[in-house]
Amino acid sequence: MLHLNKLTKQYATGDMALKSVELEIPKGQVVALIGPSGAGKSTLIRCINRLVEPTSGSVTLNGKELTKLGSGALRQARRRMGMIFQEYALVERLTVMENVLSGRLGYVGFWRSFLRKYPQSDVDEAFRLLER
Repeated sequence: MLHLNKLTKQYATGDMALKSVELEIPKGQVVALIGPSGAGKSTLIRCINRLVEPTSGSVTLNGKELTKLGSGALRQARRRMGMIFQEYALVERLTVMENVLSGRLGYVGFWRSFLRKYPQSDVDEAFRLLER
């Protein structure tokens, strides 16, 4: 379950992007954020995964308060999250498979990632997800 409690983001410019947002999304629920440009949709998502730090409030995912995690624990928590950027953030010089497998970089050692030698189980799972 994802729970946002009074999530607020005010930028240094004084712009208020989010003001005391309350949201609860049960596990397994599919949700779409819609609204006009500048409404705070991207800021909300970036505050959830802490690519943007909230000014106040909390984000709790499956009982773990993400807003209180240090960098190491946050990296561990992010391994269980996925995000597709509006601009896709694909690396054009990589194949589709390599772009998909880039989500596994935190699980393989430096040399395996440098040489793009992912475990066969990761490759099999990537094929399965692409097929889906």
